[in-house]
Amino acid sequence: MKKLLNTLLFFILASLSFHTIEAQRRNTSTKTTQTREVVDEENYHSILSFGLTTNTNSGLLGGLMARKEIVIDNNALHRQFHYFNLEIVNVNHPKENTISFLGNGSSYVDGKQNYLFAIRPQYGREINLFHKSSDGGVNINGIIAGGPTIGVVKPYYVQVFYGRGNIRDEAYDPAKHNYNNIYGSGGFFEGLGNANLVPGVNLKAALNFELDAFRQSNISLEIGFLAEAYTKKVNIMATAENKSVFTSGYLTIFFGGKR
Repeated sequence: MKKLLNTLLFFILASLSFHTIEAQRRNTSTKTTQTREVVDEENYHSILSFGLTTNTNSGLLGGLMARKEIVIDNNALHRQFHYFNLEIVNVNHPKENTISFLGNGSSYVDGKQNYLFAIRPQYGREINLFHKSSDGGVNINGIIAGGPTIGVVKPYYVQVFYGRGNIRDEAYDPAKHNYNNIYGSGGFFEGLGNANLVPGVNLKAALNFELDAFRQSNISLEIGFLAEAYTKKVNIMATAENKSVFTSGYLTIFFGGKR
């Protein structure tokens, strides 16, 4: 959570710097130029953007997102959008604990049996709540979206020490593997062929802060809360209770363009 808050603070400070520069640029422009820029910025039909996300169930980099917003009514007082989103994120168990080996610099997650990757296609509505002025500022939009979840459960591999020069990658088994014979974590792509799928559903509510630094570009922060339920408990940890329902707060920074 601390990493998430630090990341949020960094992006907010960066956005304020962008808008200070942009406001100064606009204030020194002629009135005709300002009017033309406003028209260019407002008369668009869609926004396509890609983002990096972090959340309270992941590390600093939690996953990737692709988002498409399509304007429903360009002349409405509170502009509305069709909201399409696809995200692929890593979901960690709250009891995960990384153990490091000082001797070889390796590490592994103690008791972790499987990775969980969530693939979430989402549809929803987005509505403009606060509109920026012609001199700059921030657009604030509200978002409600949801959809199915495809949970990809992949075995977690560790390097097992069997003697000098004999180290093997094996799927973690609490009955066989422990701190005394584990050398480090195995290859990330190990066990892809043994992955299983678990279906589920998700729902999220969010605020989108549009931080346009340049005309026709789109830089935005999406901050929200997501709840997700699977059809069965997802076995992530062998040494802790697993669950089928996950909740998280998240922060995503998007970069894209308007058309």
